[in-house]
Amino acid sequence: MRCYKAYQEHHLHKMLYEYGIRSIYLKGTNDHIMMAFEHKSARGSLSFHVPLHPDKYRIQGLKVSCLYRFLGSKDKDKWPFFIRICNKTKGVTWIYNPLVYRIPKVDEDSMWISYWPIGNILDIGDKVKVSTHAEKGIMVSKCGASLVYMGDGEVEREENLENTTMKMKEVIGGDLSEFEVSRGVYYLCRRDFFKSTTPSKIKRWFGDTGKSP
Repeated sequence: MRCYKAYQEHHLHKMLYEYGIRSIYLKGTNDHIMMAFEHKSARGSLSFHVPLHPDKYRIQGLKVSCLYRFLGSKDKDKWPFFIRICNKTKGVTWIYNPLVYRIPKVDEDSMWISYWPIGNILDIGDKVKVSTHAEKGIMVSKCGASLVYMGDGEVEREENLENTTMKMKEVIGGDLSEFEVSRGVYYLCRRDFFKSTTPSKIKRWFGDTGKSP
């Protein structure tokens, strides 16, 4: 059964807010949370088509989760850890590397849950691919995704996080041209792992991000 209501955070203590994306991190496996996601995969990627939904509801955004484990690394503070969301139908891709994230103990599970307010760029029938990427030292074992809907008459809550100081161009749904590394591909990160080689690295790590043939 699909969830036709606004995204809410439950039993969470801290939340990261960047580019309009909200992220939280939980310790442990949390299988009951993963099972609640409409689309699930026993690996670090999944694909789905945006389904039909009642006319009185509209898509508000996409909620994504991934279960990861730290295997041990000397450079644990320099992990490039990404979530990539690609609307293959429209040829638009967002690649997000958070400024901070939970570093678990060796062989301990953690869950990253994020909410992406991209409802205005998701239409019925669009093919969407969600994938993760991590360097050596971290393993992603599961991921999940669910569309989030809002019904007529519901009022969106204004999140008083960074909204008062964040420029609209730094928020998904606004002007992200400053972060476009190749046509339709946006690299959202406040740290530059790649420096001047960002476009070629993005292409090598994530492959074709254009429209489906």
